Formats: sequence, structure tokens, C-alpha cells
Amino acid sequence: MMPVAAHAETWFQEAKRIRQEADGVEARSKKFEIIPDCELAEKAVKAGATFKDKGERVIVRRAVIHVELPVGRDKGSVVYKYRDRVVNYNGEPMWTGRWREPWAMGSFRYTVTATYKGNVYSREFKVGRNGVLVGNPG
Repeated sequence: MMPVAAHAETWFQEAKRIRQEADGVEARSKKFEIIPDCELAEKAVKAGATFKDKGERVIVRRAVIHVELPVGRDKGSVVYKYRDRVVNYNGEPMWTGRWREPWAMGSFRYTVTATYKGNVYSREFKVGRNGVLVGNPG
């Protein structure tokens, strides 16, 4: 038998292949998931996500994390500050910040919008001291 020459992908080839997969266009996937990766601590906030399609982790073409941070009350209504993070070709986008107010207010919200294979998916999460409450399924 002849030995089979195995050709390993270089980092650049792998990056090019990942971009091509993320840029591809397919019908909307019913199995695409946006999974929260977040934390509310006394002095810090973390809002992020991972993506899966058919159970496998994937990289998306574009991801936007929109964070709504409660910073106080004015005449009975909550005042928010907003932060956005936009990344391309990423499988684990993340936004972090050092904030005390969301802990005092008890929660914060964030929305993850991802463009994957030509389709846009969105999911909202509310994070409290006890964990994550999941919003719309996408």
C-alpha cells in the first residue's frame, strides 16, 4: 500500500474557508441557536453569545450585541445607557464593562443579532442576579 499524503490546512487556508462558509447563502435554518454567555456581578457586566447550527458550533458573518444598562431612575422611570459591540467572522462575540448600577437595579438586557448564511437571527436576553431569562427565540 502507498502511504496517503495528508495535507494539513494552514491557518490562512482555514480562515479563508471559515469566511467562505460564513458568507455562504442558504435557506433559513430552523436549527440555528443563539446561546447566551453572560454574567451580572456586583461591579461588572458581561454580555455575549455562542452560535450553533444543527448542534455544531459555527462562526457567523456579522454579530451585533446591543446592551441596555439601567443606571438609575428619573421620575419613576428607569434611565438606560446603551452599548454596542459589532464583530465580523466570530463565533463568540462578547461585550464587557465595569458597571455597578445594573447590580443595584437587579438586572440588565441585551440583544444579539447574527447574520449567518445570508439570514439574520436575533434573540433578546434579560440577565438578573439569579441568571438568564430568555426572550424571543429568533
